[in-house]
Amino acid sequence: MASRPADIPATLPTDRSEGTRAAPRRRYFPCFEGLRALAAGAVVVYHSVTLVGRDAAGTAYTPVAVLDMGVSVFFVISGFLLYRPFVAAAAEGRPAIGPLRFWWRRVLRIVPAYWFALSVLWALGWVELGAEPWRYYLFLQIYDAYTTLGGIVPAWSLNTEMSFYLFLPFWAVLMRRVLGRGRPTFALEAAGAVGLIALAYVSRAVMSGVDRVWAVSDAGAEVTMREVSFSWLPNTLDLFGLGMLLAVLSVWAGRDERLRAWCDRVAQPAGLWWVAAAGVWLGFAYGWGEPSLNGGYQGGYWQVRQAAFGLVAVCLLVPAVFGDQDRGLVRAALRSRTVVWVGALSYGLYLWHLDILQQVPGWLDRPAAEVPVLVLVAAAFGLGLLAASVSWYLLEKPLQALRRDGPAVSVVPPEVEAAPAPARA
Repeated sequence: MASRPADIPATLPTDRSEGTRAAPRRRYFPCFEGLRALAAGAVVVYHSVTLVGRDAAGTAYTPVAVLDMGVSVFFVISGFLLYRPFVAAAAEGRPAIGPLRFWWRRVLRIVPAYWFALSVLWALGWVELGAEPWRYYLFLQIYDAYTTLGGIVPAWSLNTEMSFYLFLPFWAVLMRRVLGRGRPTFALEAAGAVGLIALAYVSRAVMSGVDRVWAVSDAGAEVTMREVSFSWLPNTLDLFGLGMLLAVLSVWAGRDERLRAWCDRVAQPAGLWWVAAAGVWLGFAYGWGEPSLNGGYQGGYWQVRQAAFGLVAVCLLVPAVFGDQDRGLVRAALRSRTVVWVGALSYGLYLWHLDILQQVPGWLDRPAAEVPVLVLVAAAFGLGLLAASVSWYLLEKPLQALRRDGPAVSVVPPEVEAAPAPARA
């Protein structure tokens, strides 16, 4: 797949108002498929290492223990790409996409491929759905302690995404009512996104103090509300909110030439932004964070974890939103054909890779701990992409023809507009 379709320019035609040339209103972001590929790759490596059972603490594998931050990148991407059309419609004084059409597109993009993968893996006996398989098919597993990480384990984040899909049109309508039909007030839009970010911190603070037992796990251990709520939308709204805030800034800059010039200048050195992302990632892994999931999702560590993961995602996204997308090694890498292709298949890779990965030790007739990590990574990528290709070319891509009048914000899967990624092995 080419990095840019011939009929979709990097920027749409500019507007003129009172004889002044408006700043370009970019609607196509060619580096986003590469970001999806990067996020999916991080998750694949994370699961490959955790399958081997390495003790990440105090070893060279410590940074890998927090590569589950790939899910945060997906959530921020989703917040940006899905909210931006609503903000742009409000700014241009035209009707936004209706809730029913919005939900139809999301369902068409997410559900068929997920149901296909879940059914095949269940038929193969690679996943167990227990006595209530409907929970998995209806994206409800995260609301029960016994099923949160059941079925296709990474699908917990699909549940979170579906919750966001239900929420977003209502939020957009609320903001439209608040803003009215006059001149767009980007500051108020931005304040709304900041409010959602703050709400997530409050929600996690409340949930961190909840000790009431929700259920008892199969292993006999008590499971608290906190331990099943890490994936609930109120506790992840800050990640989506960061993407939404970036979307507001993007549309705002498209209507303000001086702001656009400043944003492009600041974002142009993509390498520096990525160095900053790497610094936060390593700092969290080795310093101020808690790599362990059991420790990471509680108390102050939970808040620090979300802040660090969100900051990493923003540092990765800024150069993909602003700056000359034809300049720089980072952007060139993200736009390369191979990387774009992996990004297009990232949703299928996300769905299939873990359950395929878990079969590899058996195929090799060796304990997982004795299988070289590189072998597992290669198998997860190779076989995962093979399964993802079948899903994409035979199911997902043909179904996109039913997505009528989709917003031209990305080359391929306007969604996932971010395929979520797993956070646990």
